Amino acid sequence: MPPKLKRFVSPGKGNGLRATVRIRRGELVYSAEPLACCVSNKLSRDVCHHCFSRRENLLRCSQCKMARYCNTTCQKQAWCGHKTECKCLKSLRPRVPTDSVRLAARLIFALLSPSKSSSEELYTLEEHESHLSSMSENKKQGLSQLASMLELYVQQEVPDLAQEGASALPPSCRDPLSLIAKLTISYIETLSSTEERRRQLEDQYHFTCRCQHCDSQDKDGLMLSGHKSTWDPLKEALPRLEGLKAESDWQALLEGCSHLLSTVGCDVSDENVYKLRMTDMAADACIHLGHWEEAVGYGEKTLPVYSQYYPDPHPVHGVQLVRVAKLQHYLERIEDALDTFKQAYRIIKLTHGDDHPMTARLLMKMEECRAEMVQFNSR
Repeated sequence: MPPKLKRFVSPGKGNGLRATVRIRRGELVYSAEPLACCVSNKLSRDVCHHCFSRRENLLRCSQCKMARYCNTTCQKQAWCGHKTECKCLKSLRPRVPTDSVRLAARLIFALLSPSKSSSEELYTLEEHESHLSSMSENKKQGLSQLASMLELYVQQEVPDLAQEGASALPPSCRDPLSLIAKLTISYIETLSSTEERRRQLEDQYHFTCRCQHCDSQDKDGLMLSGHKSTWDPLKEALPRLEGLKAESDWQALLEGCSHLLSTVGCDVSDENVYKLRMTDMAADACIHLGHWEEAVGYGEKTLPVYSQYYPDPHPVHGVQLVRVAKLQHYLERIEDALDTFKQAYRIIKLTHGDDHPMTARLLMKMEECRAEMVQFNSR
């Protein structure tokens, strides 16, 4: 356990961490490599499976035909962790397991590997809750199907999870259903009303959130600003539009968003959470379609709202600023871009640290903008 942190149990809330010393703004408190991680199937062709960089023309693993890498360096560095997974992927080809199954398998392989040091962990996987006892039968059935797929997938390397082949695993991790029920991801996106957040947390994680944010419902008035009759059409349209986004039907998504924003949306405050989500999706669609002027217009509309929902220094606001700044720079709005990059840098250097690649890229972008301004003024 790092000396700056202490574990504790909060009655009614579960495990927690508290600081044991005064922490300076921007100070690194704790850093650790993830026990396991994987690239989502929908991004598997576009993202390096080792460093997670987005690149074109990635090298493909000649064995499993799925994993992709920036170059031979990334491929060699990934091989220690990928070689076991590679055999499992080959055994199921052409079928590809779901993201959750591949992640659960990687957890098993990591736990069976002696390279991971438990002394570096804040919490072990064994300490995570599966909530199987409080799940509905329908939900258990769905998870059981994933658990069966997990057993089939790892059979090549771990023939029987419950027997001697997996004796090094913690007891609950030998049960595929229990392991699938844990996973270990961020809870939910906070950009939702208290009612929606609590409903989702109850359904997925089986607890009623009593945090200050939920108990005070301090942002609900802003998120649901305006009369319900005016913003309800936006709320009702979101599932359909999110479906179009998932299918990458960018033209239909843009047409749907722009129509609603220009008709219903004009009577709804920019701070309304449903209008904000729709504005964000319109910006995404414009970027994929190459409609840069429209994209920056939608993006700039979101910035004042993001600053209210994600008070600085918040990484979500920082990343949104970066996205808008890149669009401004591409459109040769150099002064605007420099100002937006500066705002992003002030956040990202605190949330990501001085040595993070994104921080370094922001410094480079700011220098680019300054050089371009000097060049323009010297003409």
